[in-house]
Amino acid sequence: MSLAHLGRGPFRLTSIRSRMLVIALLPALLAEFGMVAYFTRQAFTAAEDGLHARAHHAARQLAGALPYALASGDTAMANALLKHEAGTSRISYVRVFDARGQLVASTGDTLNAAMPDAYSLQTADIRLPAADFLDAPLADEPLPGDGLLGRVEVGVAHGELSGLKRGTLFHAALLMLGALLFTGALAWRLSTRLTAQLRHVGSVVNRLANADLAARTQLPPEGEVGTLAAGVNELAAALEAHRDELEQRVSEATADLAAKKDLAERANQSKSRFFAAASHDLRQPLHALSLFVAALKARNHSPDTQPLIDNIEASTAAMELLFNALLDISRLDAGTIEPNRKHFPLQKMFDDLAHQFGAVAAEKQLKLRFRPCGATLYSDPLLIERILINLVTNAIRYTDDGGVLVACRRRGRAVRISVFDTGRGIPPDQQESVFHEFVQLHNAARDRSKGLGLGLAIVARLGRLLGHPVSVRSRPAHGSVFSIDVPAGDAGLIVAPAPASAPGQVPADALVVLVDDETAILRGMAELFDNWNIDLVAAHSADEAVLWLDSLGRVPDVIVSDYRLPDDTDGIAVATRLRERYGRDIPAILVTGDTAPDTIQRIARAGFPLLHKPLRPAKLRALLTHLIQQARAAVG
Repeated sequence: MSLAHLGRGPFRLTSIRSRMLVIALLPALLAEFGMVAYFTRQAFTAAEDGLHARAHHAARQLAGALPYALASGDTAMANALLKHEAGTSRISYVRVFDARGQLVASTGDTLNAAMPDAYSLQTADIRLPAADFLDAPLADEPLPGDGLLGRVEVGVAHGELSGLKRGTLFHAALLMLGALLFTGALAWRLSTRLTAQLRHVGSVVNRLANADLAARTQLPPEGEVGTLAAGVNELAAALEAHRDELEQRVSEATADLAAKKDLAERANQSKSRFFAAASHDLRQPLHALSLFVAALKARNHSPDTQPLIDNIEASTAAMELLFNALLDISRLDAGTIEPNRKHFPLQKMFDDLAHQFGAVAAEKQLKLRFRPCGATLYSDPLLIERILINLVTNAIRYTDDGGVLVACRRRGRAVRISVFDTGRGIPPDQQESVFHEFVQLHNAARDRSKGLGLGLAIVARLGRLLGHPVSVRSRPAHGSVFSIDVPAGDAGLIVAPAPASAPGQVPADALVVLVDDETAILRGMAELFDNWNIDLVAAHSADEAVLWLDSLGRVPDVIVSDYRLPDDTDGIAVATRLRERYGRDIPAILVTGDTAPDTIQRIARAGFPLLHKPLRPAKLRALLTHLIQQARAAVG
């Protein structure tokens, strides 16, 4: 297997231990294999050289000892010398030939002598020594002359060398295995220690990652791993110190935010109380004024004073419109408006708006167009109409030249209604703020004819209430586009509105009790009820109302009470007391100039109809008629 394959398959070099083992064993294996091969080859060469040397030495020894035996023809002596030399030199066989090549004597494995590849062969000539050296040892060089007696052939079997080689290889293998085992054990021990240290460092890092910043390594700062462990400890200490600092900062910031939030809530509550009190106090005289204007208009028979009365009524209506804008914001904040969703055609609403705003746009010489739209919507038609009224009013108000276009188009399962204008436009950094209360970009002088800056705030709140996204695109000096996405409806589910019935008449014997702490309002209501020919008992408190009713011996058909009354009482308590006094569930109407959300919510929970000051006399009369007829129908 090549090194390229070590990273694939079941054996993957992913751990430090496996890599260290490979790094340690692979070079050791190569080195040991090379050394064993080298020394084994040297041993084989030395063994072969020793085999040849032994055969050569035996041949020389026999060549020096056999001349006399061959010269005398003593074969017994020759065989004895051969056997002696074969036993002494550990040779396989010896053969002696005479000068004619005839075998004279032999010993050993002569049958396989014909297989020269199985033996290491050495030969030597047998010669008679010179006459002058008969008693001297055989010389290295033959004496001159023809003294050849024969030759001796010595063979040493290679089988002895094969055994030596097998033994050498066996011992070399054992040596390699022992060396590998030793190297592997040493590498395993070192890698185990290193991996244990690294795992310890890794566990500390994991604890640090899990926000346990108190974790520290326990290794001595020695070597590379010790340096790494010391660095991890320093990092942990820095993180812990930084966390403590951050926690302190977060704690300080949280306390500061809590203080600012508390201050903002108190300021908001103060603002709400101020607006509620201011709205109530301002609505009281305005309410009385509207009642007197209505009574004056009903009694006036002089054409000369009619324009004056109309101007007073228009001014009162304008003030009422501004107060109602504040009331809408309060009702939306209080959460008392519940959407009444239904399927309805959009074109009918476009036609009504075109008729309503046509004269207003023409007065400013603007072109107002409603592009035909056959879409059906599913939402609250009254709230959608209120949104479009505010958007069209805003577009006409801030457009000086050009015109206003209202159009729609399908966007998936929704219908986008857009109001385009060629007005002054809105800078990009102020396009979000225009949806806040009392923001008017082009009314620094706070001209009352340009509203209070609540129209778009009401649009944003109604959009959130209905769950319909409201958006704006605008370029300064080029105009704006306000859009709202409304879910598409089903034309087949449109329910035709019931025909409006003519308002009923208040019964001639009807009696209404009115409780209000403002004398001017009591007077105005008395004038109004006189014009309507409705009997009225006006009182400043519930006790006073009970006295008047007991003196008349009558039970009222309807209770009309101001919500805010002296002595920490309210209209709910008045209605409850009168109902308990006369043992009847007498219908009651609460009238208030208070726009505080908690007040609106409390009245809604009590289940009483609510009219806000300054109220419209026609609306009051219609509600009185409905409640009286409903109560008498239930009794009769």
